[in-house]
Amino acid sequence: MKRRLLVAALALTTPLVGCATVPKPKLCEAVVGAHEASYPTPDTWFSLLLHGFDPKHGAAPRPPVDCSGAPVAWEEPSADECREAGPQPKPLPPKERLDETDLILETTQANERLVWAITRRFDNGEGLGPVALVERTKLGFVIRGLGSLRGMTDNVKLRMEHVGSTDVLVAEGDACTQEEPRVCRRAARILPLRSGRFFSEAVSDSERACLGAGWFPLAREQIFELPSGLRRKFELTATLVFNPDAIVVQEQVSVSDSDPKQPAIPERLYRRAQNERKLTVEDNVLVGTTPSLWARMVELQVAAGAKPVADQPLVAAPAPKETPKEAPRATVKNIP
Repeated sequence: MKRRLLVAALALTTPLVGCATVPKPKLCEAVVGAHEASYPTPDTWFSLLLHGFDPKHGAAPRPPVDCSGAPVAWEEPSADECREAGPQPKPLPPKERLDETDLILETTQANERLVWAITRRFDNGEGLGPVALVERTKLGFVIRGLGSLRGMTDNVKLRMEHVGSTDVLVAEGDACTQEEPRVCRRAARILPLRSGRFFSEAVSDSERACLGAGWFPLAREQIFELPSGLRRKFELTATLVFNPDAIVVQEQVSVSDSDPKQPAIPERLYRRAQNERKLTVEDNVLVGTTPSLWARMVELQVAAGAKPVADQPLVAAPAPKETPKEAPRATVKNIP
């Protein structure tokens, strides 16, 4: 397979004379044979997305960079800069060899796929790696959108939505507890596609103050210990609705109390609340109407002296698998 890297800036800024159609971005390109184009292997995708990938050993250089030369990196909003910080998990040791378990493929339309290559995993069930919108052409594959994605790695669903004048990547996945009964919690990431790049933008208010990460738990649970000794459990369920003009986040939070000194007594419902907030995708930022319902309710509990209780640990990444197969070597060159 021959992979060719294109200078994205040239592809994006070249005007079309006498035509109002905006050219599609072309960030990276792979020229492959007809058989490989129809039946690509995991190494085909890894070689396309990761600069310097070695098919013989199934390894990418560390730290990894994507095919355009950009670092595969992610930074979540922290508590001192955002109303609600994003998750802050610990990275697990990188695998010696990437295999099919590190690859997520989703067909979006004829001859177009979303491809996510997971190069690093975390102790909360998330993974990080380059994600690309890939078009199959007569010569092979062309990347039309490229960026880094960090998201849950179990039961992953990738899709594209259109909001306002912008396409957005929606990545949903599960993280599950290790012990029985197995409980899975789903979360979504939203990454706008701007000029051929997927951006991990935080949600801001109209004055550009940060409300939270572009990370949306669809199921969430947290227990707090109250100053009285009672335990208060918060449970969230949420859905994302993508409308032509906005993203609607529908949230419902149930709160129940229990007494650890009387475990035989069932939990008692304390409160139930629901809220609907909107996100608009503007030129260079995600704008939200309000902070999440979860953040506002939890802030009130913490202010009253409640302390979070450690949760059940989520499942870690699967053990590295060694796949001794050897793939054909790829010839890589830059387009002048």
